[in-house]
Amino acid sequence: MFEPESIRNFFIFVLIVGGLIFLHELGHFIAAIRLGVKVKEFGIGFPPRLFGAARDKNGIRRWFFGKAPDDLDPDEVIYSINWIPVGGFVKPAGEDDPTVLDGLSASPKLTRLVVLAAGSAMNLLVGVIVFTLAFATGYPQYTQRVMISGVVMDAPADLVGLKPGDIVISANGETVTADTNRLSEITRSNLGQPVRLVIERGGETLSITVVPRTEWPEGQGPMGITLDQEWTLATLPLPQAFINSIGQVGFQIQETFMMPVRVIVGQIQASEVRFVSVVGIKQINDVVVDTAVEMGSLFPILQFTGMITVALALTNLLPLPALDGGRILFVLIEAARRRRVDPLREGYVHIMGMLALLALMAALVINDLLNPVVLR
Repeated sequence: MFEPESIRNFFIFVLIVGGLIFLHELGHFIAAIRLGVKVKEFGIGFPPRLFGAARDKNGIRRWFFGKAPDDLDPDEVIYSINWIPVGGFVKPAGEDDPTVLDGLSASPKLTRLVVLAAGSAMNLLVGVIVFTLAFATGYPQYTQRVMISGVVMDAPADLVGLKPGDIVISANGETVTADTNRLSEITRSNLGQPVRLVIERGGETLSITVVPRTEWPEGQGPMGITLDQEWTLATLPLPQAFINSIGQVGFQIQETFMMPVRVIVGQIQASEVRFVSVVGIKQINDVVVDTAVEMGSLFPILQFTGMITVALALTNLLPLPALDGGRILFVLIEAARRRRVDPLREGYVHIMGMLALLALMAALVINDLLNPVVLR
């Protein structure tokens, strides 16, 4: 049987990732429709198709289940609901065939660039909205005080009555702050000896003496506690939250482009950089959702959503075959050469690129299964 927490985390993961993919495709769809590019189908979820509706400029003409009717008018657009309930897709007419009238490939270069970039633009817009909500509804503001975030059952800290949420003011008369490891140093220099802690609990100051153990299970410590910085939920007025969200999106874009530079100059070790698959994202999602529940705040989930949507935007703009950025690159090459790359050859390049991306994704999935992402 699946635990309720696992089911909860799974549905939130599907909602976040599926929703962001859907919005990405919606960006392509809106741009195509507004610029007069013919669209064959816009679907919610991935095929096979569950049911659909055919619509022309005068409105919905008919509904159908499964396969589309053979007598559809070329001007009709299929809006479909599909069996795999994650994300969505848009299928423009003539994506790789410039002979299709009003299709994507037959459109002017600027039109193609806008349609191809619109998905990532939508994701960046969603990032600004999500980060704005995060700052406006409550984000953690940290202090320099040390908070006990967890107490191991039957450990020395538990036996003397220390509790999660206690703020440690001092240890053996020495003030403790979050920007040093002094509490750990005092604890480990007094193994088996009494350590007097002054703590704050619910506005009341208490003095508690604990004797750190000389031996402890792996993954625990002498006292059997985990520490964190004290934090409170703060909110920003909507205009300031909006400004901060733009800064946050800009910062993430900057850090993404600077990552290879930091690796090259040695600021970050290559072993510290890890690409993750959808499996790895799910593993991160589970930690984020659990943290949000512990905090009683949506901020971790909103922050995670904002980071994923910006990453999705930037990834799709990479100049790699089969991605939006790869197709944009071919349009730019066409503009520079003043003649189109042979559509058949371009199609082959995108097919090979897709196969390479699928192979890479399979390798990342295997790696994430064998070496799960650990954030705690």
